[in-house]
Amino acid sequence: MATKDNNGSVYVFNVFSETLTLSTNGVTVKDGDIPGWFADATPKYRPNAVAVPRTLNASDGPGKFFNGTNRLTIQWADGLFGASVAIDGAGFPLIQDLLLFIDRNKWQLVNEYGVEKDTGQVIGAAALGELAGGLVKA
Repeated sequence: MATKDNNGSVYVFNVFSETLTLSTNGVTVKDGDIPGWFADATPKYRPNAVAVPRTLNASDGPGKFFNGTNRLTIQWADGLFGASVAIDGAGFPLIQDLLLFIDRNKWQLVNEYGVEKDTGQVIGAAALGELAGGLVKA
């Protein structure tokens, strides 16, 4: 089992032009703001990232990624979004770094060798409300 000193991280990339504020499992991550593209940079379209620590269990501390289903809250200037990202500890040892790319409608989980391992939806708060309303009415 990995110790705290050699746990991997999930490098979260903001693939959008607006600054993203990231919360994992209900708590804003330590370096929660991920800048959008830099309009005056060369090259212009370059995603920015923060490293979020990995931990074994949800009880090991909020604001981190754990083995299991992680709930993300994503705040851009024009809205609130959510996503669920599952990390399988059997497939991704705790010492392994992972890359998570977040854009407006989906996320991609990539291993340290550049191989996409999972993908899912990024859903806006309005769509979540409509979905929840539809479920309640049914």
